[in-house]
Amino acid sequence: MRATTTPALFARPRGIAASIAAAALTLTLVPGSAVAQQPDADPVGVRLKVADAAPVEVATTPKVWPGQLLEAYGVPADGNDLVDVVRDGREVSGPRKRLRQGDVVRLTDVVKERKTKREKVRAGTVEVYSTDLKPGRRKVVREGRPGVRKVVALKTLHNGEPVKYRVVRKKLVKDPRPRRVLVGREAYSVPGADGLNWGALASCESGGNPNAVNPAGYYGLYQFDTGTWHSVGGSGLPTSASAAEQTYRAKLLYAQRGRSPWPTCGRLL
Repeated sequence: MRATTTPALFARPRGIAASIAAAALTLTLVPGSAVAQQPDADPVGVRLKVADAAPVEVATTPKVWPGQLLEAYGVPADGNDLVDVVRDGREVSGPRKRLRQGDVVRLTDVVKERKTKREKVRAGTVEVYSTDLKPGRRKVVREGRPGVRKVVALKTLHNGEPVKYRVVRKKLVKDPRPRRVLVGREAYSVPGADGLNWGALASCESGGNPNAVNPAGYYGLYQFDTGTWHSVGGSGLPTSASAAEQTYRAKLLYAQRGRSPWPTCGRLL
């Protein structure tokens, strides 16, 4: 059974609670005005609460749906809004939402806003240990730069009040560049190899150039091939490591095999 439509008694601009409240206060009930014209249908009294406006007493035909009541009183509701029926202090659902005497029809104005913002991404710091500095000394060799991330979020408001904020997408639009800092430390020590003349060996093998490359497949100060370099714990290419690390790996190799890896220049150690 459908309640008959009366002139609009609520003007509900989206998101303007004050206007809703003002419209609700102007509601005056004419007995039977929202009741379908059926001689055998006695009206039931319910309370209608729209958004944050004060509730008002209205009458309607028994067992109508709450949406029919809202339409009868000219209260707009869209697919986002929440329409609840409270009976004896509890919300009811399904077929039980057909209205009875004493029910409360509660309409919550729901607005969903899509927000886009940009936020900084922390650059961070990369520390590189080096024997080129005194132990404990620090030197900034490259300043950092924060990145930028685009964030898209969905904000939900009930009666103008935020109730939920959900991030739906993040995208890095500018990569951060970390601050690079050299940190001084003691040179690595390898017992039995520390007192040898590693400078002379490096000068003989590569001219003292840590970036030296031999087309035959030998790299760095001590002309490691990649297999030998990896066997003493090195990673990547020897030329990617500092001079101090190359010397440390050479000392480890000497501890394993003596001068044999350098058949020509090893005599200088």
